[in-house]
Amino acid sequence: MPFEKYAAAALSLTRPSSAARALAGGATHIERTDRLVQAAGAQTGMRLDAAATAVARIDARLAANRRAA
Repeated sequence: MPFEKYAAAALSLTRPSSAARALAGGATHIERTDRLVQAAGAQTGMRLDAAATAVARIDARLAANRRAA
């Protein structure tokens, strides 16, 4: 499927992802596609600032949730 179709579908999303809902609900562990994207990029010599930002934000939220638990 072409990327453009995924991008168009993303524009119609109205609810937060299950990972976002889990983080907001206090989850201390979640499945991490952000790290998968970051690792795949690193293996090919690519670095995407948006992926690095997402990883850092999710790491911080998980750490806060673990402290609170």
